[in-house]
Amino acid sequence: MDVKVSRNALCPCGSGKKYKKCCGANEVISLTQVVETEIEELQRQLLHYALQNYGDEMEDNFEDFQQEFQMNHEAEIEFFEFVHTIWFTLFERLDESGTILDGFIASELRKIKRPKLKQILQSWKDARVIVGKIISVEGNTFIVEDLLSSDRLEAIMATKIDEPYQVGVSFSGILLPYDQKYVFFPAPFDLPDLAPESVTEFIKDTMLEADYDDPQEFLTDYFLEMMYELPTIDLNVEIDDMEWPDPIYQDVAELFRAEFERMGEDKELIDTGILLWNSFCQIKQKRIKNPNLYVAALHYFMSTIAPIKSAYTQKELAEQYGVSTGSLSSVYRELDIVLSEIVDQSNYDEDEPAIQFSTKGGPMATERAMQEVLEEIQGKNFKSIDEVNEFLNNKLSSPKQVSNKLQDQAQQLIYDAFEAEGSERFRLAEKALELNPNLVDAYNILAENADSLEEAVQMYEKGMWIGNKELGKNFFKENKGHFWGLLETRPFMRAKGNYAEALYQLGKIKEAIVQYEELLELNPNDNQGVRYFLFIAYVDKGDLTKAHKLLGQYEEGTAQALYNRLLLELLEHGYTAKAGKLLKNAKESNKFVIQYLTGKKRLPKVIPDYYGFGDENEAIIYAEAHMHLWKKIDGIKDWLK
Repeated sequence: MDVKVSRNALCPCGSGKKYKKCCGANEVISLTQVVETEIEELQRQLLHYALQNYGDEMEDNFEDFQQEFQMNHEAEIEFFEFVHTIWFTLFERLDESGTILDGFIASELRKIKRPKLKQILQSWKDARVIVGKIISVEGNTFIVEDLLSSDRLEAIMATKIDEPYQVGVSFSGILLPYDQKYVFFPAPFDLPDLAPESVTEFIKDTMLEADYDDPQEFLTDYFLEMMYELPTIDLNVEIDDMEWPDPIYQDVAELFRAEFERMGEDKELIDTGILLWNSFCQIKQKRIKNPNLYVAALHYFMSTIAPIKSAYTQKELAEQYGVSTGSLSSVYRELDIVLSEIVDQSNYDEDEPAIQFSTKGGPMATERAMQEVLEEIQGKNFKSIDEVNEFLNNKLSSPKQVSNKLQDQAQQLIYDAFEAEGSERFRLAEKALELNPNLVDAYNILAENADSLEEAVQMYEKGMWIGNKELGKNFFKENKGHFWGLLETRPFMRAKGNYAEALYQLGKIKEAIVQYEELLELNPNDNQGVRYFLFIAYVDKGDLTKAHKLLGQYEEGTAQALYNRLLLELLEHGYTAKAGKLLKNAKESNKFVIQYLTGKKRLPKVIPDYYGFGDENEAIIYAEAHMHLWKKIDGIKDWLK
């Protein structure tokens, strides 16, 4: 409200002087305008104070943010560095003394003569982050709605407005208290292309994934991330706007989108498929007579690179799209050759070694090859290694013979099943089991399709029992300590590992530990990575002594080992100086882990199968498996930050 004051009256600012010798020295003026001008100056002084005294700390913190989102564009970096400066100044606690704002208030409060301005400055400790919608604009005064709380607030802009803000648009920003209203610091950042409903849904979903209950606390911690991610949430891959060498290629893309939308697949998956198809069309400009054939092949290709709801065998897809299985297979192979390289480049850093993480995966191609070699030389009475090599070279140069033995045929079906997807995988395993009821890996595969975890446990247990019986007691005694090196043991070892993991998931931690420990006794080299799961089980049970011993047994400099050493120190002794040193070492091994443990970044819906040392995939895999252990520590998020 503008207040008109008599020139001879006491100045309402509280200085004790007459108005004409204070705020009204030049002319009758709005007191509100004076205060708002001083607020604008106070904002500038606050940022100057922050940069002058804490520039290095802000720069280090912003570098982490810049690397996290891989920002390279100069204008983008400058904008976010400015926004980061404001956020860091208001909210980031540096030490026990509090925030930069707390220090500024303590430093400047005694210099300010106007009581009203002092009161306003002190109230800035209650700064508020908002993602909202503009309801009305009149001059520099806004009425806005907080999209998460539905509160309607009055806020002003102390800075001059160059361009008018549109009513109804979404925005994000920071509000400083000002009497019964607020002042923007420095302005609302509008999001004109986003529907308020989309913004609200995205923030609520992200908040839940980050394990936050309080929207204001979440927005305060995640303000920069939301500023970065919000503009992209409604971006769609527009088929009409893409360049297509031939109109029929666009037809394939539209048919693919329509079919995947009908089946309820995720938008991100559909967009990825369209982008990959467009890349293929730029590289291989095929003459297409039947678009359905290429939609079917693209459908199958997508099922091989991502978990999708509508995964089918090639035969099933051929029937669904009305094409021949042979033609579909041929087109799929061409897609796979061209697009797999693109997918690999987008998923993995070629400078980092890729490592398979899963202990449940099927035999590698080398295991299959080794099995075939053993079958070839078994029963031959060779006198020297030269005779073995000569025999194998002759076999390689001759056409491969199909074995007539039912057991051999069943084993080949199992290898095929491990490489298959969807229902074909289980069909092959069932067929193999018909030929040989004692195939342990058949139970490993069929357990994946069990109706319940309890049923899966029974199947894994049956596979273990068969494997145990087939190998025999003497075999266990003679080969204990180097089990994995013998091919015939691997199906049993897989069943035992899967059985242990299923028991753990059922909450039977004690029973799972017994299985894990027995696996390590059979194979101390731990090719399966059992030690990582056993560590988690020990900590869950509260047996930190055994957890320590296990870490000592496998001395590793990996992120997993370093973060687990830190975890044990925190669980046993709290936030000690040693914990600080361990944290530093762990961060040097993989800086991304902290972002997931603190909830600064949310875990993806699909956990990656491979990782490189120090990369983000490694952090995701570690955090997903260990998050519940870290949550046992009170105040851990704040300490890690």
